[in-house]
Amino acid sequence: MTAAPLSGTDFSPLLRTDFTDDAAWRTLLESIEDTPTTAKAWLTVMVDPAHEGLSAAELLALVPDGSRYPVLVVADRETFVGHERTLLLIDVREEPGRTFRVAVPDAFASVLGNLAIDNQSFDDYLASGSLGDDGVYRLSDRHRQALAELRGAARPQGDTQAAHAFARVRGRVPGPGNQPR
Repeated sequence: MTAAPLSGTDFSPLLRTDFTDDAAWRTLLESIEDTPTTAKAWLTVMVDPAHEGLSAAELLALVPDGSRYPVLVVADRETFVGHERTLLLIDVREEPGRTFRVAVPDAFASVLGNLAIDNQSFDDYLASGSLGDDGVYRLSDRHRQALAELRGAARPQGDTQAAHAFARVRGRVPGPGNQPR
């Protein structure tokens, strides 16, 4: 079966290339949907059995000219057999074909959102020193703490405690390119 080019979308495609476990696929989609920043808002889920087993290079060949999304997000065999759910990200913009994995739900929403709005680049993540020995990007404890404080700051206006929490973390949100000097 020959895979057709990916449909045009402004959002990064989530491509399923492993079809061995439908329950695990549904669980993965639920964990993405349940992320605090709703990572699914930055995704277009594309499930096509013709994508089964395709390599990063083969998937890149399906990207239409003029695509606007920064990465392909791939649920491959490794996504479903590992002790931790990780998705493969394939660079589409900067140097097409480079990859790293991202932990779901831990860091996925943060990475995908930052790439989608050009707040961070693929290079930022690769050069950050934040990839584990296994090539997976996970949030640091410091990053988790800063996100929790920001979420607490998202309370209704007039809440002085929320304003205070925001003031404490402004300019210090960790992540690639935002390392302490």
